[in-house]
Amino acid sequence: MRAPNPARAPCYDEGVWRSALLVLCVLAHGAAAEPHQVKIRAQTRIVLDRVRLIGDDQAEVRGQLVDGLTGDGLANQPIAIQIGDETAHATTGPDGHFRIAVPRIATGPQAIDLAFRGSDLMEPAQLNQVTDPARAQVSLTIETADVPGGLSVTVRATADERAVEVPIALSVGPLGNAALTPLTQGKSGAAFLITRTAAGGPGAHRLRADFAGDDTRQAARAERSIELTAASLTTMVLSATRIAFEDDLVVTGKVTDEDGPPIQRAAVALTSGDRRLAQGATAEDGSYRFRVEGEVLGQGQWGLQVQADPGRPSIRPSRSSPEIVRVSTPQPVPVSYTIAAFLATAAAAGGFFAARARPWQKLRRPAPPAEMPANGAPDEVLEGGLVVARPGLVSTLRRASDEGFSGVVRDAVRGRPVADAVVRLALHGAERSVTTVADGGFAFESLAMGDWSAAVTAHGHVTETFTVSIPHRGELRGVRVDLVPVRERVFQLYRRAAEPILPEIRLWGVWSPRQIVDHVRSKRPSPALADLTDFVEEVYFSARVCEETVLPIASARVDRAIHERAGTAS
Repeated sequence: MRAPNPARAPCYDEGVWRSALLVLCVLAHGAAAEPHQVKIRAQTRIVLDRVRLIGDDQAEVRGQLVDGLTGDGLANQPIAIQIGDETAHATTGPDGHFRIAVPRIATGPQAIDLAFRGSDLMEPAQLNQVTDPARAQVSLTIETADVPGGLSVTVRATADERAVEVPIALSVGPLGNAALTPLTQGKSGAAFLITRTAAGGPGAHRLRADFAGDDTRQAARAERSIELTAASLTTMVLSATRIAFEDDLVVTGKVTDEDGPPIQRAAVALTSGDRRLAQGATAEDGSYRFRVEGEVLGQGQWGLQVQADPGRPSIRPSRSSPEIVRVSTPQPVPVSYTIAAFLATAAAAGGFFAARARPWQKLRRPAPPAEMPANGAPDEVLEGGLVVARPGLVSTLRRASDEGFSGVVRDAVRGRPVADAVVRLALHGAERSVTTVADGGFAFESLAMGDWSAAVTAHGHVTETFTVSIPHRGELRGVRVDLVPVRERVFQLYRRAAEPILPEIRLWGVWSPRQIVDHVRSKRPSPALADLTDFVEEVYFSARVCEETVLPIASARVDRAIHERAGTAS
């Protein structure tokens, strides 16, 4: 009988230690597996409206706390105000404005500090400025009106709540760019004409009005975003006005804006009445080209027209002048052609059955297995738009007679219905609109004949525009309109600037958005790319839902980051 081993006697204690060690490992793993929480807060900005003496030693301070991204006022927020050695506190009203009187103010120029400490949802903000309470505070407002070729701009100036006339200097530049280009000078109250050419073309721009100040009034500045719109021009040239039934018709042309520059990647469609014969997009020089078989048109006389949609809110769609083409009567096919076609079909069938047997593979050496591609699926570009229904076979044989338009609006990323989206239709000055219900559904009935311009808008999504041709054969019943969230479109724009920073390009479709943002920041990017990364992080990860007005700002910041990197490399 073997004697017990004293070294292995305390089996119970050893089991206890193992259990305790196992529990510690599980707890440590759970703590390590807990996801990293990142809280993104909204950017804020303080605007100083007025600092003015209202007594022998008192000054009135007026201002506003606004959202740094949207410009909306932030209500019920504390503001700390310091002028010289005096400190006061104010609370913003419903529109973000605040007003307070500060006593014991010295004469002459004073340094004023305004501070907002921030909150769980908002970043802090601070404004430091030198002002002279003895001089009147001037407030500038910018008014705009559309005129042919650009905008009419009027700058209003007020001091002590009265209108005054002061010299004004105007400058303009792209959104998100601190550098502005001087435009013109004049007087407040007078109209300035800003042409699209002087502003840099159609699109969103930033306009600034400056008053330099004088002996009795302080300097002032006002800014606002403006949108310069232009009409597009579409030309169409036919290869022939009369073709045989068996021949092809070539249609070419160009799409430009009314100032002359070509419009690239504009959606173009060749139509004949209510039929869409071909569609595509313009090239870099604004040109397009279609080839249509005479058999598709059919025998007879047809009116052709090209519709162009630039896909940009600042450039309006257009149509070419209609042209007439005549298709001749089809010619009978010779018997020799029929026999040749039969022989060709028989040869193709024999080749097909021979190919299925693959006798040549018995003579080939087996090839080594190929490596799987690193990224099997190409990157998909998230797009929204109209997806039409497929009408029944009987409907396609009937004449177009349906005068309705119905379907659902959904989120292009999550596939969920979008409630409270607004679907608007416009035709020759007439407008109709409906709001989607909880399941995203909408419906129009008894629409007038013609090509209606449709626009679908929803909170936090990119607006989609397209054309609805009435009547139709059923393809516009049960349609689907996909809307891309603004945050996703901003991250798509960010890709142009951030993808070259990744270790491998293929990682864009593998890494999460949080991993991409953190990696770019860890590489100590250039100032423009760092600013862009902060902007994208706030738009994409914060709880706030941004509107599509941030897209021009995002695009401008992406271009600035790319240009800065190109300049550094060169």
